[in-house]
Formats: sequence, C-alpha cells, structure tokens
Amino acid sequence: MINPNVFMYAAIGVVIVVFLFILLQYVLLRNKLNRLAKKYKYFMNGEDGGSIELKLSTEVRELREMVASSENMLHQQELLATMQLQSFQKVGLVRYDAFDDTGDKLSFSLTVLDGKNNGFILSSLAGHDTSRIYAKKVVNGQCREALSSEEAESINIALDTLMPDMAEEAGNQAAPVSPESKPQQHKIDTAKGR
Repeated sequence: MINPNVFMYAAIGVVIVVFLFILLQYVLLRNKLNRLAKKYKYFMNGEDGGSIELKLSTEVRELREMVASSENMLHQQELLATMQLQSFQKVGLVRYDAFDDTGDKLSFSLTVLDGKNNGFILSSLAGHDTSRIYAKKVVNGQCREALSSEEAESINIALDTLMPDMAEEAGNQAAPVSPESKPQQHKIDTAKGR
C-alpha cells in the first residue's frame, strides 16, 4: 500500500513546483511590463519632456486653423482679383500740340482702362483762346466713335500696359477662353482722321 506521507510529500512538491513556476512567470511579466512602461513614458513625454498628446492636439488645432485660413485666403484672393479686374489699372497718356499757335504740348489724350479693357478716353484740346474737353467710352479696348491719331495712340499705350498676374488669372478662371472668344491683339488704327 502507498504510504499517505509519500502522497502528501508528492502533493506538496507539485504545489511548490507550480508556485515557483507562477512566481517565475510573475517576475518575468513584471520585468516586461516595467520595460514597456519606460518606453511608453519616453514616447509620451517626447524628447523635451512635453506631452506628446498635448503636442498632437496643438498640431491638429494648428492644422485646422491653417486649413481655415487658407480657404479664407483663397476667397480673399478671388475677391481681390475680381476687384482688380474691375478697377482702373491701365493708363495711356499722349501729350501734343493741338493747334499751331500754342506750344508746350498743353493738349492731351488720356485713356484709362480696367482689367477687362473697359474705360474712357479724355481728350483736352488747349489753344490760346479756347479749350475743349472730350470724353469717349471704350468697351473691350475699342471705341465706336471717331478717334484722332493721338487718341488711338493713347488707347494702344493703355492696352500695352501689363496687368497684375492675380487679375489675369482670375479673368482666365472666370471665363474660359475659347478660340472664337479669345480677344485679339487690340491695336487702334491711327490712320483714322479726327
């Protein structure tokens, strides 16, 4: 028969072996957990000791603000470009002597155009005894009224003025240019009489 003490010693031995195995596993897992905790702290604190979570939330907020401001800037650029197209920005000035008895080129033709080549010509004819002022409308770089050679030259000078890039880009985006609607090089015939 089996001695009950042997059975009891065997059971105590098995319990001790299981306890040592569990204790060893506990020590190993605790060691791994400590190493992982150190890495986590290093990662979450960053290099300079600041919280990565705080840094990430700050950067996300800044990115959102940048996106909002860039959308706002695009709207402002479109508005500015539209304003540039509608504002007078091309000028042509020709000074001359309208009458033989005057000197110092007191007469002038002034052309003022916007970004779409719409505007006016203001001509002043100055003499000793008289002075006359004329205004003529310009649409798309053309005037429907008869022009003097000086007025035509004034329009050509204004048409040769370069537009700011922003206004040109807005004009191109606002109305895609087809070959039929593409504006031709505007040159006014200076051979027309007064």
